[in-house]
Amino acid sequence: MSIELVKKYYEEFNKKNIEGILDLCSDNVINEPNQGENQIGKELLRNFFKISWSHFKEDVYDLDILCNQDGSNVATEYTVRGTYFNTKENLFPATNQKYDITCTTLFKFKDNKISKITRYYNTKKWLDMVKPD
Repeated sequence: MSIELVKKYYEEFNKKNIEGILDLCSDNVINEPNQGENQIGKELLRNFFKISWSHFKEDVYDLDILCNQDGSNVATEYTVRGTYFNTKENLFPATNQKYDITCTTLFKFKDNKISKITRYYNTKKWLDMVKPD
């Protein structure tokens, strides 16, 4: 069940369907971004995606999924292919810089819902890709 939820999560991600993602999550879902503080609750997760997608066009490719025996934890590795199209505060100016970066996301589940999302990627490598020439 948890593998199917993760597949659906990435389908909704690639469609940019925030509400579809939120339907897969518990009310108190924990969003742990690569940089920054944990965010708890669907409203903060909604806001996270709205802000992100207002600056970056991203799609997930080459998804690999690993699951523990009881389905309570899932690890994913994938490629994010993106474009930085709208300047974000405290970042370089956006000039439609393209990037491909390997990422890992860990999911935890409770009551057949995503209860925690933890993202990892090499921030320095990503910054080097979006840094203007």
